[in-house]
Amino acid sequence: MKILVTGSSGFIGSLLCERLAKDDFEVRGFDSRCMADKSFECITGDIRNHDLLLEAVNSVDIVVHLIAMHHDFGISDEEYFEINEKGTKDLLRCCSEVGIKKFVFYSSVAVYGTKKDPTDEKTLPNPDTPYGKSKLAAEKIVESWQKENASRQVIIIRPTVVFGPNNYANVYNLINQIYHKRFRMVGDGNNIKSVAYVENLVDATRFLIKHIQSGLHVYNYSDEPHMSVKEIVKTIAENAKISIPKRSLPLWLALRFGGIFDSLGNITGYNFSITGNRIKKFCTTTHHRSEKIRKLGFKPTVSLKEGFKRTVDWYIIQQHPNK
Repeated sequence: MKILVTGSSGFIGSLLCERLAKDDFEVRGFDSRCMADKSFECITGDIRNHDLLLEAVNSVDIVVHLIAMHHDFGISDEEYFEINEKGTKDLLRCCSEVGIKKFVFYSSVAVYGTKKDPTDEKTLPNPDTPYGKSKLAAEKIVESWQKENASRQVIIIRPTVVFGPNNYANVYNLINQIYHKRFRMVGDGNNIKSVAYVENLVDATRFLIKHIQSGLHVYNYSDEPHMSVKEIVKTIAENAKISIPKRSLPLWLALRFGGIFDSLGNITGYNFSITGNRIKKFCTTTHHRSEKIRKLGFKPTVSLKEGFKRTVDWYIIQQHPNK
């Protein structure tokens, strides 16, 4: 079976392609840049280029769509919707042209917006960021595409924050702050932060592909047991062999401090790792349940604590090889 993975050179996509190849899929990648050392075919192109998309989906049996605009700095609202919504629409149009009926779409728990209570797949989406709104708009296009033909088989995956080796996003920044002893807890740290270790998410995707069936099926993905910010920080610090200051900062003070970097970022265009918005997100509960996929039979193989250990070990080797 031939499978197309858009975003094949990204953090999640590169590992997914590697694992799918081991599953005996004939893998084709599509990305704005293709890694030269890949053992599978990869088409370099822009998701907005219809001719290249049509070339990418040609003779393919199933599409996994990962390409997205997702960073939280330096991106306009228009860019989010141009790539996340319109890009998905154009890709599905190409799928229709060549008769593809199996489609896996990577969305995000950002479609739920900020919730005090845990979400599951029955929770009504209510996004409160341009990214979340663009992802929900794309979901609606995917849903409409499936309804056009009842034999189409569609899966929507809504992952929470994904981390692991080779990723330089939120968890990397947290490890970096802790390792260099620049971290201070804000608030009590008891807020839940649902996260997903990349290998488990990739394995969950492979599992769902093997169980794909007619209709549209939505799955959250997060690893369990869910950890609080305090537990995550403690786990990272223990693996990095770093002590954490016992006294925490009040949220109001941290936000005032972060606001300085917000202003500097707006003036200079520099993406500071600490901002008021990121501090606020760090102190907000993001609890997303994923029992649905587990009830289907999926069992992750890497515990969260082991996932953090592997990520800290990678960080130390990559950034401080002489330590």
